[in-house]
Amino acid sequence: MLGVALVYVGFVLFMNGLMVLGKLNARHVFPMNLFAGALIVAGAMRTVFVHGGEIITYFYTMQSLLFGFTYLWVGINAIGNHEGKGLGWYCLLVSVVAVPTSFTAMPDIGLLILWLMWASLWFMFFLLLGLGKAIEKITGYWTIVNAIVTGIAGYTILVEIWPWQ
Repeated sequence: MLGVALVYVGFVLFMNGLMVLGKLNARHVFPMNLFAGALIVAGAMRTVFVHGGEIITYFYTMQSLLFGFTYLWVGINAIGNHEGKGLGWYCLLVSVVAVPTSFTAMPDIGLLILWLMWASLWFMFFLLLGLGKAIEKITGYWTIVNAIVTGIAGYTILVEIWPWQ
């Protein structure tokens, strides 16, 4: 499921990056955000229901929900034309959790790098949305870089190239 989720995260990040850069608007991106968020949340819940009972299951579920909930929130904000300040503060919490979580990926350096990239991106979303900092351009481009790297990572998982053994 991780490969599938990462491919769709790549798609949704790409579209959200274009939105941050002003190339798309909220109406253009809300379907992909709702789909990716629902896919991730459903996969996480399936994991709990099928493999629940072990603490590691809940840890992996928490990791998925950090991002799945973000995309659902972006989609809901877009549909309701809500401001993003609350989402921005949630992104701060995601970035704070993502930093130590990145080191649990060891010895997989690729996954560690992805987690650190996501942590930095969600911190930028906090600065942009939560604090209103004028960093749209750099945030938009960094979102697109994250999209490409994440999508490629997901694809390589699906074609069994990564993780490298």
